[in-house]
Amino acid sequence: MVQRHFRLGFAGFGNVGRALARLLLERRDELARRRGLTFSVTLLASARRGARVEPAGIDLEVALRDGWSSPARLQDVLGSAPVDLLFEATPLEPRTGEPALSHMRAALERGVSVVSANKGPIALAAGELFGIARKTRAGFRFESAVADCMPVFNLVEAAVPVGRLLRFRGVLNSTSNHVLQAIGRGQPADAAVAEMQRLGLAEADPAHDLDGWDQAVKIVILANVLMGRDLKPADVERTPLAAVDAAWLRREEGAGRIVRLVGEVSADGPARVRPVSLGPGEFLASLRGVSLGLTIDTELAGPINVSSVEPHVEQTAYGMLADLVAIRDGRPMVPTPLLGED
Repeated sequence: MVQRHFRLGFAGFGNVGRALARLLLERRDELARRRGLTFSVTLLASARRGARVEPAGIDLEVALRDGWSSPARLQDVLGSAPVDLLFEATPLEPRTGEPALSHMRAALERGVSVVSANKGPIALAAGELFGIARKTRAGFRFESAVADCMPVFNLVEAAVPVGRLLRFRGVLNSTSNHVLQAIGRGQPADAAVAEMQRLGLAEADPAHDLDGWDQAVKIVILANVLMGRDLKPADVERTPLAAVDAAWLRREEGAGRIVRLVGEVSADGPARVRPVSLGPGEFLASLRGVSLGLTIDTELAGPINVSSVEPHVEQTAYGMLADLVAIRDGRPMVPTPLLGED
């Protein structure tokens, strides 16, 4: 097996970034033995601590324990930092995608591969980012941007090599799913949101979860990347949780039905995020707690259901690790209509 060494950079070192760092340390020997993948971390950056660059490698265990402090900013060092792959895990900004979009552009333009859990830039500029990556032969993957490590792009890549994707319909936001269930039980929404923040599952601004922005961005990614559409998050019809009639919700649940906040888009129809009343036998109705799931309607294989049961930040981190392995194995990008024909 040919060994390959990666110099890794972290843009963002919050809950997800720290979980990924711990996972890399825990699995260092397995990655080398099973995948021929070795690594050093040469860049750590966060909004609070600044950007630390060490060409000889940073001790991740010390960084996790003690942190660091640097006057440098990521945007100032990204053009020259000695990195082969950048993990992007800064907070979501659904309207502009910044500063993550600038981070990704700068890295890809240098030929530095990008693995992202940040969905904003992919919803807003996937075509551009794929184009840069293709030109510079950089890797660009983002399985964790839609549903933690739940296989969506990897599944389509492996299981739907022929035929069209017709529709996506899913529960793709843990916080809104959890809060909606709490409201249905007559519990206060604020307490449910606080619990999700304590678990590290809510966005830095929980309004992005509760107002439907998070699911809107994810639906746009699926539509644009896998169906070749050209949607923006603002194109998605959103029903925020605050607009859900609690009395209607309790009546539906009292009648044995189950309400979920569902994101939906087809190959040529409108994109929506809205509360949907489901029969108890329906797949999406089975997604309780913070579980996520997606139904993919395909032209030839019929409906494919995939779920992630009670995911947490460790699963998001695992999705990013799996993307690193995919790039190491010679699968730098997800096949997509945005790449066009050779």
